[in-house]
Amino acid sequence: MRTGAARDQVGNFHEAGFYRSDGDFLKLIVPFVTDGIAADEPVVIGYDRRKCDLLRAELPRPDVVTFIEDASLYASPARAIEAYRQQFERHVAAGAGQIRIAGDVPHEGNGGRFAGWDRYESAVNAVWQDYPVWSRCLYDATTVSDEVRDVVERTHRRLVTPDGGASASPRYQEVTEFEHLPATADPLEATPPTIELTNVSLKRIMRAVSDLARGRISATALDELPFAVSEAVINAELYGRPPTTVRVWAGEDRIVVHVHDRGPGPANGLAGLVPVADSQTGAGLGLWLSHQLAEVDIALIATDGFTVRLRSGPLPEREDSVTETLTLGAGTTSGAPPRQGGVHALDGDGSSFCGLVDAASLVQLGRLRWSDIPEQQRCPECQVLLDLYG
Repeated sequence: MRTGAARDQVGNFHEAGFYRSDGDFLKLIVPFVTDGIAADEPVVIGYDRRKCDLLRAELPRPDVVTFIEDASLYASPARAIEAYRQQFERHVAAGAGQIRIAGDVPHEGNGGRFAGWDRYESAVNAVWQDYPVWSRCLYDATTVSDEVRDVVERTHRRLVTPDGGASASPRYQEVTEFEHLPATADPLEATPPTIELTNVSLKRIMRAVSDLARGRISATALDELPFAVSEAVINAELYGRPPTTVRVWAGEDRIVVHVHDRGPGPANGLAGLVPVADSQTGAGLGLWLSHQLAEVDIALIATDGFTVRLRSGPLPEREDSVTETLTLGAGTTSGAPPRQGGVHALDGDGSSFCGLVDAASLVQLGRLRWSDIPEQQRCPECQVLLDLYG
């Protein structure tokens, strides 16, 4: 039997919340977890070690909660969907009436990349409907971009607040109506492709891609990229509209491949995220397998036909992510050890957000973000201004 706000709900009860401090985070997550423990429900938590330790310290029985602290759970959207699904299968088989999950979806504000995770946040409203799941997605409002916040509001039916409030999201879009974010252009795409092949044999395409990639990307990527290219080419030739054109850009340590045809692309908006194979043709399985690869970044682009973009090697940072990281970093005057009220948020010019410490005097605390700083150590003036402008 389902409990709490998800009582009488079917499938994935998907909600989100925003927090501005560790205290707000705990207000949003502790009751969610403790109520699940009290109801003898499986609880799965996928945050980094710091947040997991914060939560553990507040729980009466942290040993009954499944904590996944490494990045493997959120390695890619397709892999996360499948990893969770396998856990759901096990818990349901063991008799669970409800399963509670909460985790940290990657985005630029927490050191990850949000590309593709917009589709994930929408897709889980459909692909987990066979399981009694209550999922709560919590985002740090001090680091999340407007673009990510927009997606969160459009992919979660219910929004919760640290004071215990909850309301339906007026901007929610059903999976079939969801408008995903456009793929960010790779700088290499602004240059002429290294090679361009149209309507040539798969064998020739594979040889050309492998020859260009060798010495530029890792051995693992060199195994994975040709597989993804072959699956994209086969899909284009079987289900797309001719001609099939392959363009390859070779950077110093990165390969970008476009496989393009003039068709509209997959009709199913979940293609690639789940194995949505047509029972007769088998279309969709190869795209899903490609999305499982650890060192191939995939984007589906339905502009002027349909393009599968594949990238291997270190990906370029988004231009706005550099500013975001700097602005929301943390520092102390002359690099002094952190103390109560003595850690400042970094503004874009390297000075403190409150304006009390200039850039020449403020020393950044390594790779720490403002959200990593305990509340008692934060400069109160910086916090007030961030709350006002956030």
